Formats: sequence, C-alpha cells, structure tokens
Amino acid sequence: DATLQIDLEGYPEGKYVSHRHAQITKIKDVYYIEDLGSSNHTFVNQIKLAQGQAEPLKEGDTIRFGKVEVTFHER
Repeated sequence: DATLQIDLEGYPEGKYVSHRHAQITKIKDVYYIEDLGSSNHTFVNQIKLAQGQAEPLKEGDTIRFGKVEVTFHER
C-alpha cells in the first residue's frame, strides 16, 4: 500500500489547490482518491467528492483539484 504526494506549487492554477487538498492511496491493487477538506474541491469525471469520500480510480479517469485537471494513469 502506498500514498502519493503531488506538489503543484509554482503552477499558475496551483493557487486553487489546497496545501493538503486530496490524497491518492493504493490498497492492494486499487487506487482511491479522497478529498481532505479542500477549499476548491476534488472532482472525478466531473463528480464532486464529499470530504472524506474515498472514490476508486480507474485508468483514464479525469481528476480535478480546484482548477487543475489531470488524467489518472496507473503505471
């Protein structure tokens, strides 16, 4: 099991991402994303996560942290 950390400091849209915005955790063979009470919310495929909601991720999912959008790829 592992937890990933992503630092968006320095990116123009990074100011919309909280210091501790969300967490991605791998449990067995499944990755989960959880919003940590961010100000500008976390979205998976345009669906807003509730604080503390752990949502499983699959290849190609679109994740948005505030105004920063990324595509999830398992490697």
